[in-house]
Amino acid sequence: MSYILDAIDPVLEPAACHVGSCLFKAKMSVTRDLSEIMPYVNAKAKVVFYDTSEPVIVFKYAGCKVAMRAHELAAATVSHVAEARTALQAIVNFLNELWEQRETITPVAQERRRPPAIFIYKLLPKSNCGECGEPTCLAFATRLSLADKELAECPKLSAEQAEELKKMLNEA
Repeated sequence: MSYILDAIDPVLEPAACHVGSCLFKAKMSVTRDLSEIMPYVNAKAKVVFYDTSEPVIVFKYAGCKVAMRAHELAAATVSHVAEARTALQAIVNFLNELWEQRETITPVAQERRRPPAIFIYKLLPKSNCGECGEPTCLAFATRLSLADKELAECPKLSAEQAEELKKMLNEA
């Protein structure tokens, strides 16, 4: 049995971080309370933020930033309804698979917050080489903070810097 409904009926809203563009946030309501699966998502996904008091979890999946609340899924950013359906279906499939495998997953109830970019920046080489695809190390730190970049994309990181950053980003 699926954890959440199979029906994908997204509503598109302007993406707050892309005001004036043709990019949207796809949202869908679900009848089942998703808070029960959040600790499993926290254990298996690339989590940016997890707050158990609301509850809300934000994570990266299938090229989207996903926000999940008790009765809502949202995926950003998409450009049209067909893309929204595809992204949300991939997320629903991921959640259903997690639910089916929950007996083999140790749930993580610990709250998470990625560190601010300035804390990450302090541990970067500060060479502003651009080899990561960003113009500066501060821009790269910002993208790391948002889970939009990977540590491996910085070729100038020493082993010690990488280890420290992995710990800071809860990726160790």
